[in-house]
Amino acid sequence: MRNLLLIIGIIGIITGILSLLFAALNRYAYYHALDGSSELYGRLRKRMKLFLVIGLGFVIAGGVCLVVRG
Repeated sequence: MRNLLLIIGIIGIITGILSLLFAALNRYAYYHALDGSSELYGRLRKRMKLFLVIGLGFVIAGGVCLVVRG
């Protein structure tokens, strides 16, 4: 059980960090697109918020698994 929580915690944290990096990439594109359409800005903003929430959820869940393991 302890090894399972360790594996789930590490995978959760890695997945969350990747999601947060993708949210940061979308944020960068949102603020640095010079001549995009309004649909482009809407998609970038929506993906930025979505991946931010998903990333925070995975990081928190992974951290909880590691704390429970300890």
